[in-house]
Amino acid sequence: MKIFIDSNIWLRFFLADEEKSFKACQKLFQLVEAGKIKPYTSTLVLLEVYYVLNSVYKIVSTSVFQDLKDILATRNLTLVEKTDFVKSLDLCKALKIKLADCLISCQIPENTFLVTYDKDFKKFKNLKVKRPEELTKN
Repeated sequence: MKIFIDSNIWLRFFLADEEKSFKACQKLFQLVEAGKIKPYTSTLVLLEVYYVLNSVYKIVSTSVFQDLKDILATRNLTLVEKTDFVKSLDLCKALKIKLADCLISCQIPENTFLVTYDKDFKKFKNLKVKRPEELTKN
């Protein structure tokens, strides 16, 4: 199974501020580290993680940098850097969803689940959106 990991999944894991979400994300990452799930994420997602940890939660940069390095060290992680800005703008206008999410939606490889807690992604007809709990039931 292939998954694209959204910023809120990384954040719930690093912040561990919501126990139920943290445990679900922890279980997901255990499956990734066991090689049972192929993970993807993107530079845009990493930028969101950096911004939220540093600017919203006021976590010191050295700790945030280590968290980002930990993400990059995830087993078999593919980091997606390419996106379609023109398509993203059209999606943003049509769906009234924030541009960053539209950009991320254009980065997700075919036949890949988007793992997120963000309900706006359900508005994208072409995405297979799941919460960590839905992927780790069995």
